Amino acid sequence: MDVLSDQLARARARGAVFSTLRRTAPWGLGFTGRRPLTAHILLDGTAWLTAARAEPVRLGAGDVVLATAGEPYRLVSGIGADAETITDARRRGSDHGPGPASHILCGAYVVEGSVGRSLLESLPRFARIPAPAQSPRHRNAIGLLAAEAGTHGSGQQVLLDRLLDLNLVYALRDWWQRDEDRAPGWYRALAHPGLAQVIRSVHERPELRWTLQTMADAAAMSRAGFAATFKEVVGQSPGAYLTELRMGHAEDALLRTDATLASVAAGVGYRNEFAFATAFRRTHGLPPGRWRTAHRQATAGREAGDHAS
Repeated sequence: MDVLSDQLARARARGAVFSTLRRTAPWGLGFTGRRPLTAHILLDGTAWLTAARAEPVRLGAGDVVLATAGEPYRLVSGIGADAETITDARRRGSDHGPGPASHILCGAYVVEGSVGRSLLESLPRFARIPAPAQSPRHRNAIGLLAAEAGTHGSGQQVLLDRLLDLNLVYALRDWWQRDEDRAPGWYRALAHPGLAQVIRSVHERPELRWTLQTMADAAAMSRAGFAATFKEVVGQSPGAYLTELRMGHAEDALLRTDATLASVAAGVGYRNEFAFATAFRRTHGLPPGRWRTAHRQATAGREAGDHAS
């Protein structure tokens, strides 16, 4: 199993608001900073990333920035340039006049649940992956995204969304390779052969009756050695990791399906609905039924706001 793909799919990483804009200098785009995760790709030209309490960062062609939620920030052609809001910029569309131009692609993501929080916590406010630090495949993906962004055809929006998802996978992987200490524990564990086997196995079949012994056997390690190594690398005990994983799968099932609580409980490894409800309430502060209702209502409200903006 590709654990990164599994985590991103369950975190609901997808293009919620997408824009590709050409701007001739002087130009500026202003962002509220309220969205959980936004990707910016400078397809060509140059720009500056500025925020009130951060040093300006110069961006070159091909650079990628992942911005997490925080204070407002700007992408500008030069420090001090006026900026229009991204909402107004999307309404106005691209500039087509002569002069020094930059081509900026922005995609805001929906990132929900415990898995989404884990991904966001692994990133600083602004994670810049400069073009020279990107893997060859990442650069190729950006090139394909740039080529598609400059054309018009049927199904283009869906294709651009999928390519934006691909950029997120590569950007996270490139960033975590540069800053391994900030990478999620499960990602660090994938570099350890024994732990990697366990991580992949429990992600693929979280409903199995996993014990410390069965996980140690899967890693081909002693119980004591496995428990100590797992906690050192991942940052939590095997049992705590398994519970967190199961709760993440449960969140996913509760939000995206109409499965009964008994079915959800069985699907994530609990022998009955009562045991599942007890564990879920201990983690989330609400019983699963009430949590499902509250979060579905909140999600519907956010998505309505996205479509209206």
